[in-house]
Amino acid sequence: MENNNIIIRVATSDDCKYSTTITDEMAASAQARGTGIARRTPEYIEMKINEGKAVIAVTKDGEWVGFCYIETWEGEYVANSGLIVAPPYRKSGVAKSIKVKIFALSREKYPNAKIFGLTTGLAVMKINSDLGYEPVTYSELTQDESFWAGCKSCVNYDILMSKE
Repeated sequence: MENNNIIIRVATSDDCKYSTTITDEMAASAQARGTGIARRTPEYIEMKINEGKAVIAVTKDGEWVGFCYIETWEGEYVANSGLIVAPPYRKSGVAKSIKVKIFALSREKYPNAKIFGLTTGLAVMKINSDLGYEPVTYSELTQDESFWAGCKSCVNYDILMSKE
């Protein structure tokens, strides 16, 4: 990445201090776009960090820049979820670098899994396409009830359910 001041790495327990900032930015970003991702609490983000299932971007001075975490279902479906970048760092390549790192971490932890990302955001769709992700229908996703329960706070949930 061009900004040498940014470090992208697997998050550690020391990064739990950013959990409220991360969830607040996720909510603000979803509201600004008029779309939504499943709402996450700071405690949930901290759990992902403590499980070693998160990637964080920070400056060398310790300023939070971006975040993404791994979600799993049935042991064979892995989503790279909750990608968020602080507004001053958007359109700088940070998001793509985070996605590359979280994909590598996902493949390391779950070598045989089907890795996917859910998004309604054009920028993330472009990143996913550039990284080789292929669009699939919802029927090709996990049918695990916990996956769909986690989607209930998404703005498109009712539409998906009405269309089965």
